Amino acid sequence: MSSEAMSESLQFAAVKRRAVASRSYRVRLPASNGLNFAPGGTIQFDLPANLAGTYVDMSQCYLKFKVNNDATDDLNLDRAGAYGFIRRLQISTAGAQISDLDRYNVLAAAMIDQDTSLEWRGSHGKTLIGTETSLRGEQVVATSSRTYCLPIILNPLAQTTPHRMIPCFSLSALTLRWTMADIAEAVVAGATPGVTFTDVEMVCMLTELSPGAQAMVDSATGGRYDILATSWAYSGGSLAAGVTSSTSNLGFSYSSLERVVFALRPQASQVQGAYSLGNRATAHLSEYNLLINSQQYPAQPIRREDKGAEALSELLIADHSLLDWRSGSAFTNGFKSASVANGAGLGFSMFANIQPRETIDPAYPFSDNNPAGTTAGDSVDLDGVGVAGIVPSDIGTFLASIELESAISNGKSSHIYSGVSTLASTVQLVTKHSSAVVGACSIDTFANFTILMSLNMRGTGVFSVSV
Repeated sequence: MSSEAMSESLQFAAVKRRAVASRSYRVRLPASNGLNFAPGGTIQFDLPANLAGTYVDMSQCYLKFKVNNDATDDLNLDRAGAYGFIRRLQISTAGAQISDLDRYNVLAAAMIDQDTSLEWRGSHGKTLIGTETSLRGEQVVATSSRTYCLPIILNPLAQTTPHRMIPCFSLSALTLRWTMADIAEAVVAGATPGVTFTDVEMVCMLTELSPGAQAMVDSATGGRYDILATSWAYSGGSLAAGVTSSTSNLGFSYSSLERVVFALRPQASQVQGAYSLGNRATAHLSEYNLLINSQQYPAQPIRREDKGAEALSELLIADHSLLDWRSGSAFTNGFKSASVANGAGLGFSMFANIQPRETIDPAYPFSDNNPAGTTAGDSVDLDGVGVAGIVPSDIGTFLASIELESAISNGKSSHIYSGVSTLASTVQLVTKHSSAVVGACSIDTFANFTILMSLNMRGTGVFSVSV
């Protein structure tokens, strides 16, 4: 047998084959518990069930709702845009929990910062979810309304590995519960804002196979539909002012914990009038690592110094994007003033026409120790307006992540996963600080881990979950 291979461009016999008989159709799912909702309330959706041979692709679904600013003052969204209105997402079926992510809006702000470019936030993101190229979300003017369409992110139904469609023929529906945040947490306004949510619906794309095609799938699976997916969970803690080290118990117990993401959010900025969701401090953080049953991960703690190059490198490794030079982030975005003596200012937003410059007082959002989080900042362009219009930003953007997957899968394998097992283990986050912490912070820690969702149509006919 020849060991030579033919180029794909010359393999004329290898052509695409027609898919099995099916049809796809778009549906609008109304909330099952009401029409109008207020901050702090819960919006519930039940995905279709008992539909023979029908599947939903969660990567093509979105949550649509109208935000009504009923007050006489304009309001600004936080950096996560309209995701800032959502505090918690729970997914369950037949009384069994599949996923439960608290502080959904905090993680959304962090992931949008980490994974989206300035261009996306100023174009698609601005239209869909209300992001901006600065360190805040868009403005909703007084007594007006704005409709948002939010892709359904940060949940296992949308994070299957490899990609799988979710069966809609289980005997019990999958239920998604969105708990809305307190309005003071979600927006910044001059006075107490009045917000309501109306026209709420989930828009989904369903695919129905022909009876013959579904019979083929059912025969191939033996009636058992196993779906691997990554999920998220939250653990909260606090960092007291004046300390130089901390150890937080996380309570993460999973068979494959793949990464841990954490943020230090100043408690002083978690008030009405501040951008609390995306305001993240370093708090003089000098090094950090995990302890799993007293074993360090990584073996050598990650160090954070000056502008945080090592911390950012480790974050990109955990995101599997260290070599992806085409992606962007918001970690150095926005505007931060220089020293009063210099009077010029540092700009980080390409859309503001300001070029980054080092000054005698190089302020850098990714390294801000105790950001107030009250002003997103503004700048003027370079064509003669001068510096009078410069408004400094006081929002910090620091975010840390610890990779736990083995390099054998590199986080990208389609057929193996290799996170660390923390079942029946004590998991702790350890931080050390070069100086005493100036202001108390919340420690928001998120686990990213693999779960197995199983639907046995020869058995119970409802989804079960293994972690």
